[in-house]
Amino acid sequence: MKAEHINPFLKSTIETFKTMVGLTVTPGKLYLRKEPGNSDISGVIGLSGDIRGAVVMAYPLDTAIKLSSKFMGEEIKELNAAVADCIGELANIITGFAKKDLQSLHLSISLPSIVRGQNHVVDMPKDAPVMCIPFESEMGGFIMEISMVDK
Repeated sequence: MKAEHINPFLKSTIETFKTMVGLTVTPGKLYLRKEPGNSDISGVIGLSGDIRGAVVMAYPLDTAIKLSSKFMGEEIKELNAAVADCIGELANIITGFAKKDLQSLHLSISLPSIVRGQNHVVDMPKDAPVMCIPFESEMGGFIMEISMVDK
């Protein structure tokens, strides 16, 4: 996976949260996933085209509920269908914006899928590293995982 493939996702995440949620998110240091994180809900977008892989936006429950409340403009108190929809839509917007800067890869993106469950793991292609980008915000932290491998 090349740095020029990661940068559009960083840029898109920062811009999407600023525009769609009115929230400043700050990326931390990238690292390779060695073991699962502590996420409770994730939005997953599959990637195909000249590469195959996935983008996962993984959130702890508290962060997901706060973000969804702000995104939807209404108070949400528990994990429900509205939170799942919001997490899926954010993953879709972020990946869609990043795709514009990756036109040379002729990418197609899947519809968002939602994975729920404490400390869940989203399996990625076995032959591809999973780059993790932690983000911090006033509503809590979350992690973006990106995995891409040439076809």
